[in-house]
Order: sequence, then structure tokens, then C-alpha cells
Amino acid sequence: MSRRNRFRQGGRAIFFGVALVCMVAIGFLAVEIVRELRLLNSANSDNVQWTLSQAEVEFLEMRHALDTARRQSEPDLDRLIEEFDIFYSRISTLDSGALYESLRDISEFAEPMQRIRQTLDDLVPLIDGPRADLAAGLPRIESALAESRADLRDLATSGLYHFARQSDSQRISVAVTLSRLGLLTAVLVMVLVFLLRHAQNASRQTERRGHELAAAYTRLNTILDTSLDAVLVADLRGDIQQFNPAAERIFKYDAQQVIGRNIGGLIVPDHLRDAHEAGMARMRAGGERRVIGRGRVRLDAMRSTGEVFPAELALETAHTGSEEIIIGFLRDISHRVTSENELVEARDKALAGEKAKADFLAMMTHEIRTPLNGVLGNLSLLEETTLTPVQSRYVHNMAVSGKLLMSHVDAVLDIARFESGATGLRAEVVDPGRLVQDILDSQTSAAEANGNRLHWAWTGPVADWIRVDASRLQQVLVNLVGNAIKFTRNGDVQVELEQGEPVDPTGGEPGFWLDIRIIDTGVGIAEADLDRVFEDFQTSGCTQDQGLPGTGLGLGIARRFVQAMGGEIGAESTPGEGSVFWLRLPVRAAQPPRSKGRVGTGASPAGPRSILLVEDNEINLQLARDMLHLMGHGVSVARNGQEGVAAAEVHRFDLILMDIRMPVMDGLAATRAIREGQGPNRDAPIVALSANVLPQAKDRFIAGGMSDFLGKPLMKEELSQVIARFCSDAAREEVPPPALTLDDPLVALKARYLEETHALFDWLSTKPEAWTEIADRAHRIAGSAAAFGHPDLRMALLSVETAAEAEDAQALALAVDEARQAWEAAPAPCVA
Repeated sequence: MSRRNRFRQGGRAIFFGVALVCMVAIGFLAVEIVRELRLLNSANSDNVQWTLSQAEVEFLEMRHALDTARRQSEPDLDRLIEEFDIFYSRISTLDSGALYESLRDISEFAEPMQRIRQTLDDLVPLIDGPRADLAAGLPRIESALAESRADLRDLATSGLYHFARQSDSQRISVAVTLSRLGLLTAVLVMVLVFLLRHAQNASRQTERRGHELAAAYTRLNTILDTSLDAVLVADLRGDIQQFNPAAERIFKYDAQQVIGRNIGGLIVPDHLRDAHEAGMARMRAGGERRVIGRGRVRLDAMRSTGEVFPAELALETAHTGSEEIIIGFLRDISHRVTSENELVEARDKALAGEKAKADFLAMMTHEIRTPLNGVLGNLSLLEETTLTPVQSRYVHNMAVSGKLLMSHVDAVLDIARFESGATGLRAEVVDPGRLVQDILDSQTSAAEANGNRLHWAWTGPVADWIRVDASRLQQVLVNLVGNAIKFTRNGDVQVELEQGEPVDPTGGEPGFWLDIRIIDTGVGIAEADLDRVFEDFQTSGCTQDQGLPGTGLGLGIARRFVQAMGGEIGAESTPGEGSVFWLRLPVRAAQPPRSKGRVGTGASPAGPRSILLVEDNEINLQLARDMLHLMGHGVSVARNGQEGVAAAEVHRFDLILMDIRMPVMDGLAATRAIREGQGPNRDAPIVALSANVLPQAKDRFIAGGMSDFLGKPLMKEELSQVIARFCSDAAREEVPPPALTLDDPLVALKARYLEETHALFDWLSTKPEAWTEIADRAHRIAGSAAAFGHPDLRMALLSVETAAEAEDAQALALAVDEARQAWEAAPAPCVA
């Protein structure tokens, strides 16, 4: 309403201003008209025109006197002189008079005037001279006057024409002025009519505004009465002036009971009353207002029953005349706080569930990888012994199955990495053609087994070197090519690469989209399945898919990798004809990498190294020690962290391989002790060994002071690379490799496993109370049991471990009995 009032007041001011301007203009035009009428009434113009005409008459009179004098024998020269003087006087008046100044500015008047004046000036000596000379010079005078006759005619004509135009201009000016006066008068009349109309409208609006104010007051009261929030109005003393029905419901007071009473003693709880009184006093003194105008604040309020409840309060101030009032809007949030508490509790439960899932993944990673470490490690050692063809086939099949199981475990861990947000990208310079060729070479055996042919080619220009996360791209392509081979029989699998349109450079090098298509002639995918093939745990569902291994995670991981690299992935297919899987990645062109010396990944770096192996699981310890011995290194062993710290204080090692979970002292504690001590291995590289390969676990190991991480099961190539990376070619203490006899390492390992298991159950028969030692020994034998084909015993020993960690004697007794029964029913140990 205030904005509209300002607009209306501004409009009235504008119209009054226009009326005032019109009145001033009318007055100015009236003055102009009077001045011009007075000018028209003057005889100046007529006098000028008469003078011009009279000059011609006097010129003719002078000519007549000259003609008369020439005809007389005794010429009457006095009359000629008199007429000359009269004509000379008239010309002088025209030449110098102020009334004729405007004429002299006209060239048509000024030039003849100068010639006539010059002629008269030339005749003055003759007219004023002796009479005899004058009589003799009459012919000269006649000749001069004859020459001036045309100039006099031009003089009179130009003067008359000038004043005729001036008279017309004055008449036009008067007409224009009168027209303007009439127009302004009409405008003024219109403005006055509009102002009159406006005054009438203003009167009606004032009346309507009164009705609107009454209606607004009614609406405001209705709003206050129907509001779900309590509305309280109080003065600066805190005395309540208004108390709406919602406030009555919330505080359990009647409005008549509280009007005029102080708000502090009614709704402010005891523990907030002092702060309330201090705030009111500070506000009355003009001090800081900490709550007013700060939006909603959360505090406690009190009902008439003395019940304290959570509320949201918003305070504002207003002026009613000279008095300032405080308006409070209060909301009972008891139900919301209850809901929030329930949500927090649900969130805590969800977080606990997520933590339990993460702990489960960590445990399962450790529990699955520990027996896999034994299986794959023993297989790698077994492959280096003399085997019969049948045994070689069995070993090969076991290795394939173990690697397939490891790929399933890695797929689940990749999902866990993405969910934890720990997946990072590492840009590398790579030749995409060579990358694809290496992938196809690695898949040749699988393709030949299905009778397939593998091809790849560029479409269009070739990109020799690009910068991209090669590891992620390789994993995506291996998955896509492997799927194409798996679902194609006696067909073709084609990989096409193409440079797409440019993208904005992000590092000084030009970028472009790299399009890759994997085309096969396999069974194809139904249209209904295309939208879900990139989801987790989804398979094609076709009949030919039955019996083919897979978790349904590969394409889900590929989708995550491609999206993490900023690209897109999709599929097109026709059932029975084949499929096309495509991906688009933003890449940057790169220069070929400089040639560098390649770090060997063979049996060992240059020369044997002194290595400390800290591992509590005897089977895993034996496997790692045998691998290191085969590489030609000297190995010292420790079976827990405390032994590892003691060994590190005595002898300098080129490398320390540290297991994480061990009895007495775990790997992280041992690493901290070595780093903080003053022994010779304070700065030695310490590499963690663990089956827990989750990102948060790796970060924890590195943060704990370890130099790197190796996941179990240990692979000979990865172990060799770590040794090559951390053990330089500088001079070191040469440790001669110990003599090694490995006629059949599995026999010794089986014997050790049987001995340790018997010793465990013999020890448990004594009912020891060392809970931690029970859990550690059960955990160690459980890992070995899985490696030697005793899954039931493994699960039973895990129950023993859990009961020992919970220090539950009754559950421990039951778990030990079940473990003993599983051990007695277990077949002979074998790695298969």
C-alpha cells in the first residue's frame, strides 16, 4: 500500500507541475503577443516606406529644377540648389539613420546607396561653388543624375521588398504565438479537468481504502486466530498485549488471563528467565538485540502446567505511533524433535550397518585371500618342480580356477572402492593401438577356444600417443573384449578406434574424444536387457549364457570406471546377429615418452638382498620364504611383530615384509616401533602384507609408516617388482642365498599343518583362559585349513575365534567341540 501511495502522490505532483508550467507558458506568450501588437501599432515601417517613396519624389523634383534651369537663358540656380540639398538630406537620412539600419545590412540596398552617396558627394563642390561654375556644370549634373536614376530605383525597390517581408514575418509570428497560446490553454484546461477527475478518484479511493483497511484488519484477525503458530505481542516492558488462540492451545492459558501480564513469568522456563530479563533490559536501554530480527531460534518454553518443551521462536519489532512493540512467532516442535531423534537413531543404525558391511568386506577379504595365498603360492612353487603331463594339467586347471576366484573377489572390492569414494585416476602416456594389441594378445587363447578371430583397426586418423588412465582403460577393455569372446562362437570380434570431435584442452595439450567400439557376431542381447546390462549382478539371461562363469559385476565396474574418467559407455545389439559395446573418453594428445631403462621383473634385482619376513601363519611364511629363496635372496623370519622388532634392532635389512594381523604385536605397532627406534632399520623400506585390500586399509597402512602394500595372495612378479623398486643397485651387504631343497614343498607344509592343528586342539583341551591367544591361534589355523581343503574346520575355527574375542566361555566351549568334530571328520589335507 505504501508503494501505491507514493506512486499516486508522485502522479499528483507531476500533474500539478504540468499545470504550473502551462500557466507560466501562457503568461510568457501573452507578454510576447502584447509586445508584437505594440510593434505592429508603431509607424516605423510606414515611415521607412514613405521615406523611400519620398526620396524618389525629391529626386524627380531635383531633375525638374535641373531641366528648368537648362532651358532658361538665365537659369534659376537657387531652386536647383534647394532641391539638391533636400535630396542630399533624404539620402543622408537613409544612409545613417538608426531606423534604416536593418536595410543597410542588405546588399541590394547598401550597394546602390553607396553609389548614390558617392555621386552626390562628388557634386557637392560644384553645387556649393561659384554660380558661374554651377551654370557651366549643369550638363555634368544631368549626366550624374541620369546614372543614379537606376540606383535610386533599386534602392527603393529593395527597401520596400524588405519591409514587406518583415511585415509578413511579424504577422506569421503573431499567428504562431496565438496558436501556441490556444494550444497551451487547451492543455491547461485538460490538465485541470484531469486533476478534477483525479481528485474525484482520490476521494473514492480514500473511501475504498477505508473499507480495505477494515477488511484487512478482519483478515489479519482471522489469520491470527487460525494460525497454528502462537503469536504474542508485548511492549518493551514485556507485558502481553495480544495472545492468539494458537498460543492459548500451546501454553494452556486463556487470553484474558495473560493480557497485561509479564511474559517472562508465564512462558519462559526457570533456567532461561535470567537471560530473558537481561535481554529485555538491554533492549530497553538501546543495547544489542541478540534474538530480534535473527530469524528462528530454537529454545525451551513452558506451559501453564510447568511442562518445558522445545520451541522455535522468531521475534520482530514494530512501531504503533510513538510506542515500540515486540511481535513473537512461536512454534511447538516437540513432534519434530522426536522425529529428528528417530532419524538420528536410524542414521546411526544405518552407519553402523555400513560399518558392519565394511568390516565384513575387510574380514571376508582377509579370510578369502589368506587361503588363496596358500593355494596360488603353492601352485606357483609346484609349477617350478618336475611334473607329469597329467599333473601339469591339474596344476594349470587349479591355477585358472584360483585366478578366476581372485577376479571375483577383486570385482567385489572394486565395488567397495567406488562406494567409499577412494578410486583415483592416474593419467599416463600410452599408445592406444599398442594397448589394444596387448589386450587382444592376452585374449588369443580364449578366442581360439571358441573358434573366434580377433581384429582391431583405426577408423580415420591415428592417434599415436594419448594421456589417459591406462590401468582403468585396460580393465574396461579386457572386460568388454572378454565378454565378446565368451558370447561368440566361431565368429569375429572387432575393436575399432576413432578420433572424435575436439574437446577443450585442460593442460596445454589439445584434447579430443576417443571412441572405442567392440563389435562381435555373437548371440546378441535382447532389447529389454540392454538397459540393465551395466547394473551390478546382471547377466544377459540368454540360454547360451548358462554355465558360463561370471558374477555380473564386470560391466557395472566398467561403467563406473568410464564415468570416473569423464566418459560415456553404452551398448547396441540385435539378438542372433551380434552386439556393439561402445565407449567415449575425453583424452589429451601427448608426446611419446622418453626412453627409460626398464626395471626388470625377473627373478631378482642386481644381486641377492637381505630380507626380513614377519609372518605368523606358517603356511604363508613358508610360501613367501620359498619364493624369496627361489629369487636368490637371503631371508630372516619372525613369527610376530615383537620378534620382527627385535630382529630389526640387530641386523640391517634391505627390505622388511610385514604382515598386519599377528599375535603379541601387530604389524602396524611393529612398524611404529621400528620407525621410532634408533636401530639400523629405522629408514628401511617396510612393505605391508595383508589380505585386506580395501582402500581405507591401504591408507591406514601407509599412514602407519609403511612404505608400500602387497595384497595376498603374493604373486611372484609383484613381489619381484617391489624388491626391484626398493632395493637399489648400491653396494649392500651381500647375503649368500641359503641352500634350498624343495623336492616337494607341499609335503612339508601338510606336515606342518597337521602338527599345528593337533597342537591347537591339545592346547585347547587344557581349557586355557588366554582369550587373545586362543583367537590368534584359531585364526591362524583357520587360514591354513581353507588352503588344505578343510572348509568346515575353517568355519568352526572362526566361531572359536569369535567366541574368544567376545570372552564368552560357554560359546567357546561349544565352538571348540564343533571344531574338534570337524577336524576328526576332515579328509586328508590337499591343495585342490
